[in-house]
Amino acid sequence: MTQKQLKLLHTSDLHLGSDIYPDDAILGFEQVLQLSREHSVDGVIVAGDLFDNRGVAPELVSDVFARFNELGRPVVVVPGNHDTFLMNGSFNSSSLPENVHVLLERGGETLDIDSIGLSVWGEPVYDHSPEFRPMGALKPRCSENWYVGIAHGLVTDNDPYNEYSSKITFDELAVADCDYVALGHVHVFREVTSGSGAPAFYSGAPAGGNSPTLAIVTLDPIEGVSVKAIQLKR
Repeated sequence: MTQKQLKLLHTSDLHLGSDIYPDDAILGFEQVLQLSREHSVDGVIVAGDLFDNRGVAPELVSDVFARFNELGRPVVVVPGNHDTFLMNGSFNSSSLPENVHVLLERGGETLDIDSIGLSVWGEPVYDHSPEFRPMGALKPRCSENWYVGIAHGLVTDNDPYNEYSSKITFDELAVADCDYVALGHVHVFREVTSGSGAPAFYSGAPAGGNSPTLAIVTLDPIEGVSVKAIQLKR
């Protein structure tokens, strides 16, 4: 199969249901939906912390996934450390609408979305501790699709005395066998590509800060991968 150009919206850290900035979180979510349509993206990636806490209202969760489904394109969510509602056993993933995928498998899982020529891998943050490595179990590519790794954690060096939780090292990024690494956890747009490894970016958060952003990622078989930060209006 010959790869075709693919355009993705990459976002993270929406923190819907936040007690601190509930209205801004909803506005950020609405802008994610709006820009997905305006940029005619083929799919949406949420790299963790879609929701804010385990006490988020089930009605809000259902509404968010229904709104994502209305986009009419695949939406992939990898739960972050705040998405405890999705990982505590009370969430029924079989109720997800057709276009929405939540990766919940411990140890990570690969999802092939052949309809748009995309494969993704991600591991949910069940254990937000120094022992958990969000990119540590990344599987090598196994299809001719574009391959995106999704991780929620902090990119830092490989100092064994570093006690950061959910640590991603530059060494792991340098050898990641994928075309793009979509990251969440840091609330500002930032490139963290390591050496000649796959382009790796934090999308920034669409709410809760002075500089809300998301990223539009274009994967082109000739031009390669390009990433554009979109500054959201307030």
